[in-house]
Amino acid sequence: MLEQLQSRISGLKERESRKIYEAAFSFRADQAPAYSEWTGIMQEIPVRDQMGVFLQTDDEESFKISRTSEAEAYAEFISDLAAEEEISAKLEIHKSVSDNRCSVYNFREFSDDIMNLPLNEALTVFSMFLNETNGHMVFELFDSTDIFHTKTMFFLPAGNAAVSTGFDRKQRLAQCRDTSYFYSQESYELLPDDFKIEVGYGGNPFQSLFSRLETILAACFLATNSAIQDNKAKLQIMGQRSVEYTYSLNDMHENPVLYKIYDWVYSGGNPMDKAIIARNIICLHCKYESFLDMSDKVRAAILSNYNLYLKENVTQYLELKGKAAEFINGTVSRTGEYAMELLDKFKSNILAIFGFMFTVVMADIVSGQSLDHIFTKDITLILELVLAGSVIYLIICYKQSKYQLRKVYESYDSLKGLYEGILTEDDIKECFQDDKVISEMKETVNKSEKISLAVWVGVLVVLAVIIEHVGDEPIIRGFMKALSGG
Repeated sequence: MLEQLQSRISGLKERESRKIYEAAFSFRADQAPAYSEWTGIMQEIPVRDQMGVFLQTDDEESFKISRTSEAEAYAEFISDLAAEEEISAKLEIHKSVSDNRCSVYNFREFSDDIMNLPLNEALTVFSMFLNETNGHMVFELFDSTDIFHTKTMFFLPAGNAAVSTGFDRKQRLAQCRDTSYFYSQESYELLPDDFKIEVGYGGNPFQSLFSRLETILAACFLATNSAIQDNKAKLQIMGQRSVEYTYSLNDMHENPVLYKIYDWVYSGGNPMDKAIIARNIICLHCKYESFLDMSDKVRAAILSNYNLYLKENVTQYLELKGKAAEFINGTVSRTGEYAMELLDKFKSNILAIFGFMFTVVMADIVSGQSLDHIFTKDITLILELVLAGSVIYLIICYKQSKYQLRKVYESYDSLKGLYEGILTEDDIKECFQDDKVISEMKETVNKSEKISLAVWVGVLVVLAVIIEHVGDEPIIRGFMKALSGG
């Protein structure tokens, strides 16, 4: 940024922190930069940052250059000075975060400032950075072309706008809150992923710091309960037994295995199930090695135990789906049986009516009566009472069939409701075939019932008409005539 002035200035000293960049230097009045050079420097600085250059002479005359100052005033200030007079200059840039971006004008000074902080304060700094964004932060480097980034923090040369991340930081924070109780999360709303360097370069000044912070946070989220207080990490892991640790943050060395276990717990599957298994194995291995010294053997043991757990769950899952399939098949079978019952009862009823009528005819034939007078008034009355009884029987059978079917459908819905607490929505749809089978069966049963009712009623009407026609003294027609006064 000040390269173009290097030949005319002396004693350059730079300092940069999270919020401010400062540069102090001096130059002779006869070598003073033109006002256009100052404006050129200001044009390099993003509008989100506020810049000011404070000039002062040995006689304590001063002038401030900013985005609102005027060239004529600057020229007048310089022209009033002797050629050899020394001017002290202080350039200040007050930085701010905008659109997930923050400026870094001297990366080495910026990184040194953060790395000289105690680890708990370094965590606070990065937490404040990320809290000012919506999930990721881009640090624009004005004096470096080196690139490195984590899942959420990108250190890129200024002007590089190509940033893409598929990592959902909010979702991961929510998963961590649900699975592990980190008492200090309000102060340090951070994740190990914030410091896991995915693309780096040799000589990166942040390499060691980020690796340690990654390990510290991975340990906190693997523990059942944890806290960072007084520059110490307090961890409690509750598995087959309970173990507690208290570490000074300065003594917590990097261990990539802890991050690998953490990443496995929170990447896919049920984090709580995975965390329980991981904590059980960690508690067992803590007898033989320190938590911070966990090796890949522990990670392998965790994965092996989880695979066994999955196999047991798969067996139970398949049994559960098998039972669901059996119930659905049984429901469909019973529904079909209830639908056929109505038809069977219709057949039995019609056979009973025809059997009765045949008995009457045969009795008359045996008694030697003329066939012309079989359907006497008494016989006609009895037959029509039988038909009336058949109507009542039809209603009872229909109501019974509806009741049985309703109970079957209720048991189906009840079982489906119970499965909602065990299986996922997609699994339920698959097990119950998205209710396709039961819906088709309902449609078939309703159609079958309508046909059976129509045939049953039709037959009864036809029989009633025949009996009225062949009877010596029709009961229904006589009753209708009596009502009409005929």
